[in-house]
Amino acid sequence: MSKKSAWAGAVVAAVGLTVGGIAVATAAEGPGGPAAVFAERHPGGPGKPGHADRAKLKDGTLVVGRVRSVESGKLTVTKDDGGEVSLTTDGSTKLRGGDLAGLKADQRVTVRVKDGKALDVALAKAQERGTVKDVNGDNATLIQVDGLQTPLDLSAVSEKPKNGDLVAVTGTVTDGKTIEVDRLRQLPK
Repeated sequence: MSKKSAWAGAVVAAVGLTVGGIAVATAAEGPGGPAAVFAERHPGGPGKPGHADRAKLKDGTLVVGRVRSVESGKLTVTKDDGGEVSLTTDGSTKLRGGDLAGLKADQRVTVRVKDGKALDVALAKAQERGTVKDVNGDNATLIQVDGLQTPLDLSAVSEKPKNGDLVAVTGTVTDGKTIEVDRLRQLPK
């Protein structure tokens, strides 16, 4: 290849990159803006069809805390920062995995809120690891790695652990301290 043809190829490539770069920059500055261009070109990006919930999240607020009370049309939550918030509920308010009437005081929840209305409520899952002690039927105590002791309700678990077993548990906190275990996994010692 001669020097002349190598230079000609380099000039054509540089012009192509420059023109292509201007086209991309112009498209990003178009009426939809950069986010619209990103969404149109990248699967999984904002605005992807079938993912309307992602767009709704930026219009709402998340409230995290413990249920104080549940009444017809009203949910009161004591937030983790100590404040309290009363939210309206209706037939369209969803509780993931259940019915709002099943909520109890002191359960940890995450609530998606818009304009003072609870849109979605999710029970917070507790996950702990440690050594089991004081197994008595459906009740036991978990000694966590940091030394804290947590009461366990094992009524939903078919295979009960034994004293001294090292386990990982997942469940919901029912009374502010007891984990109602829905999944228990034995860990190697």
